[in-house]
This record gives sequence, C-alpha cells and structure tokens, in this order.
Amino acid sequence: MHSAALSTSALDLLLLLRGSEPEGLGRSEQVSHQIETTILMGILSEGDRLPTESALAAKLGVSPITLRQSLATLRAKGLIETSRGRSGGSVVRGHGGLSDRELQQKLRETSTESLRDLGDLGAAIASMSARLAASRADPRNVEHLADLARAHRESAVEPASRRLDGRFHVGLSIAAQSSRLTSAALQFEAELTTLWWGQTEPAGRHLHAAGEHDAIVEAIRAQDPDAAGSAAEFHSRKLTEHLIAQHLELGMMSEEGN
Repeated sequence: MHSAALSTSALDLLLLLRGSEPEGLGRSEQVSHQIETTILMGILSEGDRLPTESALAAKLGVSPITLRQSLATLRAKGLIETSRGRSGGSVVRGHGGLSDRELQQKLRETSTESLRDLGDLGAAIASMSARLAASRADPRNVEHLADLARAHRESAVEPASRRLDGRFHVGLSIAAQSSRLTSAALQFEAELTTLWWGQTEPAGRHLHAAGEHDAIVEAIRAQDPDAAGSAAEFHSRKLTEHLIAQHLELGMMSEEGN
C-alpha cells in the first residue's frame, strides 16, 4: 500500500494535542495517547507515514527511547506498522478506538451536568472560532472548510462522517488563525470522540448537520461574524442536546435491565 509522508499541518495538530491525555499517565503513555487520538480523529489517516523516530522525538520533546516505547504501544494496538531499513519507518494502519459498548458505558456514566458543561465549552470554542474566521480567514481557509463540509455531507458511513464533523470544527479554529483556539478545539474534539461515537444518530441528523455546516461556511464567506458565530453555536448546541438525550436513554435502559 502506498504511504504518504505526514503533512506539516497534521504534525502541527499532533503537537497541539499535548495536554489532552488523562491525568496520571507516564510520558511514553502521553505520547502514545496523542498519536492515537490524532489517528482516531482522522487527522492521521491510513497510509500516512510518521516522521523518523529522531525527528518525531525532537518535535514531541521526548527521548528516542520514550518514543520507541510509545510506538510499541501503538503497534500492539494495530494502529501503526513499522519497518526497518533506509525506506523504513512507521505508517498508520488503522483507526482503533474504544468499542461501541465501551463508548456507551462512558456516556452513561458521565453526568448530565458534565455533558452540559462540556457542551458550553464546545459552543464557546465554535462560536468564537467562527466569529474570528469571518474576520480573519483567507480564501484558502474558506475553501478548506467548504471541502470539509462537502466531504461530510457526502459521507454516509459512521464513524467516518463523525471524523469529518470533528475535522470541520478544528478547521474553524484554524480559519480563525488562533493557535490557542485550535489547541482548545482539538482537545475538546478528543474528549468528544470518547462520548458520542458509540451512539446512533437520529434519523435526518446527518443532513441537518450538513446544512448547519453550510450555513457556517456561507456566513464566514460573507464576512459576517455575528451570523457565523450564531450558526456555529447553534450547531454545537444541537450536538449537546443529542448527547444528553442519548445519556438519559442509556440510563433508562440500564435501569430496565436491572
């Protein structure tokens, strides 16, 4: 299979994910979590080739030994494949992630208050990113967002469509030309992937979400910060409503099973 070198933008996003890992992890576990999350979110795709061990270790600020431990963990999970020699290196080979059952359990155990709080954060990041993008985005940023929105609309398979939805949100913060907002968006989406990817979307939600993406892109294209911010917040709030509804449904199913 043909492998592609990791783009600078994908590497930049990988580096911005530092700090998204759970507390209490050792450094090698933190690095493997960063890379695994980047793969799960679709920032790294199957066939992407990671930088050389020495180059990646330097970028991540870890020793080559620590990085090798992280890569060994990823190989054991089937996420990467490593070959030796002049043309060797590590290549992404899968998306991995928790099973639907594990995801559903995590959502069930997360309180409604925590979900609402997470939703408030997501709405704030999305709204501010869209507002700034309407003022700062260059034509290339806008077309990238339009491409992501189009790819999401045309993707009818989960979780691919959800990866594209997450990438659209990260794309908003990139279009806002704010590295701090991009880092916040990445960490928010990383947490979100462990909550809602095990749930089935309501009928028609995919098309509604696609229309919401289009509204955000058009407001940014029109350089209308208020409309862009409102459209992005509305889109983010709808996801929170869905998560809370799924959480309550899982709770009722659990009670009926007891």
